[in-house]
Amino acid sequence: MTEACERVCRVMQRVANEEKIRSGGVFNCRKISGTNVWSQHAWGNALDLFPTESRFNDEIARAAVTQATKRTVANRGRKLELSNVIDHLNSRIWTPGTGWHDYSGSVGPHVHVQAAPIKTGTPACA
Repeated sequence: MTEACERVCRVMQRVANEEKIRSGGVFNCRKISGTNVWSQHAWGNALDLFPTESRFNDEIARAAVTQATKRTVANRGRKLELSNVIDHLNSRIWTPGTGWHDYSGSVGPHVHVQAAPIKTGTPACA
């Protein structure tokens, strides 16, 4: 797992209520579905958070964005460096430069939180 993703995990543990997040996943040596591009999960640079109930998906996504846009106690007065947050259930993506906009990728009740900087090339697991 990258240092950036470790920080994402620590901060999300501080802000997330255990009753809202059922599980999370980081490492998965694979390419993005339908592409030849390596997923950030192949480097351990992204975190998928699965809510206990679908209704918490939006709240988890907003919590991640708050940590990237505001200096918070949970993040010890810093902003979390994220390249994007994908709310798969609500088909939307947040990026630092553009905020929330429509997302046409996969759907389902989970939130993808991707640390910055984005990793490129071929991961060691390949």
